[in-house]
Amino acid sequence: MRVPLFFILFLVCVSFGEENCLKEDIIPRINSILERNYLWWDKLKGMSWKDEKELIERIRSIGDRWTSIINQKEEGLWYSSSKMIGIGIRWDDKGYVKKVFPHSPAERDGIKEGDLIVAINGISDKKLWRKAIKDSGDYVEIDLIRNGFFITLWVKKGEFTVPVIEDLKVVFHDEKKVGYIKLSNFTQPAKEAFKEAMDFLKSENIDILILDLRDNGGGLISVAKSIADMLIGGEGVMFYLEGRDRNFGVYQFKNKKGFEKPIVVLVNRQTASAAELLTTLLKRYANALVIGENTVGKYVGSNMYPIDSCGNMLKLVTFEMKLPSGERIAKDGGIEPDCKLEEGDFIGMSIECLSSSLLATPAINP
Repeated sequence: MRVPLFFILFLVCVSFGEENCLKEDIIPRINSILERNYLWWDKLKGMSWKDEKELIERIRSIGDRWTSIINQKEEGLWYSSSKMIGIGIRWDDKGYVKKVFPHSPAERDGIKEGDLIVAINGISDKKLWRKAIKDSGDYVEIDLIRNGFFITLWVKKGEFTVPVIEDLKVVFHDEKKVGYIKLSNFTQPAKEAFKEAMDFLKSENIDILILDLRDNGGGLISVAKSIADMLIGGEGVMFYLEGRDRNFGVYQFKNKKGFEKPIVVLVNRQTASAAELLTTLLKRYANALVIGENTVGKYVGSNMYPIDSCGNMLKLVTFEMKLPSGERIAKDGGIEPDCKLEEGDFIGMSIECLSSSLLATPAINP
């Protein structure tokens, strides 16, 4: 069997890299990438750092929460197939487990929805839990309370899939047929999954669409644009990406007509990036109502640059997402919802808010 030359070279590079990558001096390489591409280089210029950890500390000190050093394999796995390496849970602000992903390590090793997490790897600060999971070895120690009893579970990390459509249903409310889609991310599988969901809801002849983007941290801008094209119509420029000294892309409307039914978008304080982009586009071009909490306010996006032969990459903030008017797609304080709601009957609140909005809209004289 003939093996392609590029594959042989790839194996040689990987083999050589695994043996030698830790000896590489990557700081000069990172500095060069930052100077050429970093959106906020002016804020960072003049600072110094001795290693990657100190660099990230400097970056956090200027208000950048998103630039990071990531693993190419794990990042590629996520964006291409909506898969992660970890334990597979989602918790709320109080530490209660509100989601255990199907077939995940957490489900296999006994974590249940409703468990109250006390500590992860001995760390009680919830802000550090994600990092604790990421930085741990093969096993993660979870201290929790269940039915009033303290329990310690050891969860072996592994690969799991995050379903891009977490919920899809049609419900009746006040004689309205409401279609509901909960979209969890904007990875590659989301495009086809969302199309299938919309085809189903259109076949049901729904009166209102509720798009739930709560806890959606974003993903690929190209996928968000594809989903926007299924719902939004218009002509000309829809939005664009602006870097420090150049454009990273201008995105045109694809269709003249969009989804011609009322749209409600649900958001919360974890809605970010591409999810905020889609929310703003729907609000601006489809008159969608936004319900929930203020979003993250991540109006910037990143590009990735290899920094060593181990597969480590610098995920670097390089551009802002903007509307044709020059406005950012979100403010620093996030997108402010039309109707605020932290918890409760989101479908009922959506209908109520939508009805109030329609009553408040003045009639247009011909």
